[in-house]
Amino acid sequence: MKFKPTVDQVNYLNIGLMLVAAVCAFFRPFETFLFAYAFFGPAHYLTEISWLHDRNYFTKGKFDWIWLLLAGVIITLANFQLVPNLPDSAGTVIIFVSFIAALVFVTVSNTVLRIVLIVASAVGSKFLVDFGGFQSIFGVFMPTLIHVFIFTGLFILVGALKGRSLSGILSLVFFILVAISFFYLPISNGQYIPTNYVMDSYGHLKNNGSFTDGFISLNYHIMSVFNLHDFGKPTVNFQQFVDGFNSFLFQNPLSLSIMAFIGFAYLYHYLNWFSKTSVIQWHNIPRARFIGIIVLWLLSEGLYAIDYAVGLQWLFFLSFTHVLLEFPLNQLTFINIGKEIGAIFTGKKAGNTKAVKAN
Repeated sequence: MKFKPTVDQVNYLNIGLMLVAAVCAFFRPFETFLFAYAFFGPAHYLTEISWLHDRNYFTKGKFDWIWLLLAGVIITLANFQLVPNLPDSAGTVIIFVSFIAALVFVTVSNTVLRIVLIVASAVGSKFLVDFGGFQSIFGVFMPTLIHVFIFTGLFILVGALKGRSLSGILSLVFFILVAISFFYLPISNGQYIPTNYVMDSYGHLKNNGSFTDGFISLNYHIMSVFNLHDFGKPTVNFQQFVDGFNSFLFQNPLSLSIMAFIGFAYLYHYLNWFSKTSVIQWHNIPRARFIGIIVLWLLSEGLYAIDYAVGLQWLFFLSFTHVLLEFPLNQLTFINIGKEIGAIFTGKKAGNTKAVKAN
């Protein structure tokens, strides 16, 4: 007889995994992120896309997912500069329209109304691109921290609400407290020094003012959006700005706390997915597909081992597209949270809706 853990057991397991991810991120923030992204990331993309595909991506239309896939293709081509004369804001607009389209895909069946709403979102985006918050939310944070942290938290919340589970609520509270703790337990200067390999793999600001391939721009946007540091922009020359930025990123306690939070968010995001195999049942797939996933994962690991930057380029499409393909599930999660909260206040059971997993 196969052992199948209860929901409470899975929730308590996840509290333990949060603690493991937090300890790793606190002591080795950059390494935790880089390892999680390279080792768990490819397996997560492949297994989640497979799982979503078997559930028609939680959309009403049979082929709705193709539009999200095409969005991923365009963003990938743009990233490798294979689409000429594309505006800088194109990627952000595509993500925004895809997010709105996902809401349409899970709530609207009428074809004409679908087209009208999606076109309206595209037109509306033209009036939003000039707002800094629009670029930050959809261009920077949606495919990164919103995906791995906010949506993961919402999946935990909806699971707790649907199951009226104390262990689920405890796991959500612990999830939030761990995230906050990184900013109250700062990493002291000199206590942690990343290696050259880590700095090269994560990315840095080049002397010409552009970012290398990697994740460096995420940290820069976090610090800029929340006015955490201006790097001496009003007073220093350009070279001093570059040197100051790189030094701050890899040595300053505040910057390291931000990195620890990022590392925790990504590592737990992946651990959460794989810990809930018995609940999600992503492993119940045809043998040939499972072998294909293993082969692609091994190939990805080999490329990361040879050169981290090559691994990033190889997996850019898969990484970005899995975010887009999850949008319908994200929208459905918002809907289900509203239904469950409404049911709690009215004392009625929420109506049956397509199952939402904890990511």
